Amino acid sequence: MPARIERPVLSVDVVLFRITEDNNELAALLHRRASRPFAGAWALPGVAVRIDETLEAAAKRALEEKGQLAAAALHLEQLATFDAVYRDPRGRTISVAHIGLVPLSAAGPRGDVAAWRPLSSIERGGLPFDHGWILETAVTRLRGKLRYTNIAARLLPETFRIDELQAVYEAVLGRRLNRANFRNKLLKIGLIERAGVLSEAVGKRGGRPPHLYRFTEEEVGAQDRDFV
Repeated sequence: MPARIERPVLSVDVVLFRITEDNNELAALLHRRASRPFAGAWALPGVAVRIDETLEAAAKRALEEKGQLAAAALHLEQLATFDAVYRDPRGRTISVAHIGLVPLSAAGPRGDVAAWRPLSSIERGGLPFDHGWILETAVTRLRGKLRYTNIAARLLPETFRIDELQAVYEAVLGRRLNRANFRNKLLKIGLIERAGVLSEAVGKRGGRPPHLYRFTEEEVGAQDRDFV
C-alpha cells in the first residue's frame, strides 16, 4: 500500500518595519489575534496561502486583512522559510516569512486591531508561535542590508535632511554614529546627493536652512563594500 501523502499548510508571515515618529525607534506592525490559538495575543500578520495566489500576494493580503494597512506600494521581499515541525499547535505549517519597509509618512494602520510596536517594547518570548524568532531574523537581515545597500530609502520620503537619514541608521543599527563622518562617507561613495534646501525651515540655532538629500538610485542595490 502506498504511503499516504500529507499536505502541510503553506503560509506567510510578514515583518513590516518603520521608524517611530516620537523617539526614532525601529517598530514592527503587530495585530491582535481574534481566534485560537493565542486569542488576544499580539502577533505578526500572517495568512495561509491560497491555491490561486503567489507568496507576495499572500503577504500583501496578510498586511491588508490582519495589519489593516494598504499594501499595494510597500517594499516587500522574502526573508526566510520557517519549518519547525511543531511551530503551530494546529498542525504542520510552513511559513515563508517576508520583510517589508514603509516610510514614516505612510498612513495606517486602520482600526484598533493592529498597531506599530517599538522593538524595545516587545519582550523576548512575548510573541506567539515562532514569531519572536522570525522578528529577530528580520532585524538581523535589515541591519546587514543597511550596511551595504541603499535599503534605508524605503524608510524615508524621497528627500530628507541628513539628521533624518542618520536617525534611521541609528534606529536600525542600535548605536550612535558620528554625524560628519556619516554624511561625508555616504556622499563620497555616491549613495546620496544634495537635492536642494528646506526653504521653509532653519536649523535649531538659526542661520541657513538645512540641505535636503536623496538617494542616487531608486532601486535597492548593493554597494561594493560596507560603508557604515
